[in-house]
Amino acid sequence: MWAAIVAIITLLSILPIFIYHVDLSTLSFGSDIPVVVGVGILLTGYAPAFAAMLAVRFVPGSGSIRQLLAPSVRWRVHPVWYAIAIFGPIGLFLVGDVIRSLLGLEVPAAWLAVPAASALVFLAGALIAGSFGEEVGWRGLAQPRLQPRRGALVAAIVVGVLWSLWHLWPVLTPGGLAATGVAGVVLTFVRLTATSVVYAWLLNSTRGSLLIVMLAHAGHNIAAQVVPLPGGTQQVDPVTALLYLAAAVIVVLFYGAKWLSKTHAYPLVAGSA
Repeated sequence: MWAAIVAIITLLSILPIFIYHVDLSTLSFGSDIPVVVGVGILLTGYAPAFAAMLAVRFVPGSGSIRQLLAPSVRWRVHPVWYAIAIFGPIGLFLVGDVIRSLLGLEVPAAWLAVPAASALVFLAGALIAGSFGEEVGWRGLAQPRLQPRRGALVAAIVVGVLWSLWHLWPVLTPGGLAATGVAGVVLTFVRLTATSVVYAWLLNSTRGSLLIVMLAHAGHNIAAQVVPLPGGTQQVDPVTALLYLAAAVIVVLFYGAKWLSKTHAYPLVAGSA
């Protein structure tokens, strides 16, 4: 039910794009677009969270919105998890540049960059939408509810596939598929499904601290700005996708597919206690 609500909210949010025939591939920060289109695009980023809140509010036995959001402020975890969440993505991106350099591939002119002041507002919005708007749904609701029945790895893969499908909503819009390309679609599935495994590991290893997962999501978005990629975005970059895949494989090998943690226990979900 929750996945269906996510799809409905997302489709309704992008409807103005079709009405006004907006080509997303031509947009940049500061582009002049109808207000309703901008609001719709903003709402898509919060679709997973809104859907999760609606699900726990109206589905009997699903707990409460307060229970759903409680893990997002669960901050009492070992400092090492904060370091992994915040600095891990930057390290991964820098490793990507090292690999490109060793393989003779194109590398950015500068390996580190400071985002322009004009982009900071956009980045702040993206951080909130990505961290809170997405993770309350993906790792706040879906992962904890699926893994007791399917195991942590299978649950993470299922969530990752759904996450990828949702993330690819731009391909439905005018010019979207041409701008993304088949390779972009494939790499999106690889990167986000692998990232879903890594985030499930963070969630389960911190006894359900969604805050750590939100910081990791924000850390990725920050890394994408601080460590620029040559000729594209991280979503369609094969090196980044393969590095996340390698990280996911390492997590599974060291922590096991069933639990994805050393605790051998799944975090409690809203309505379970």
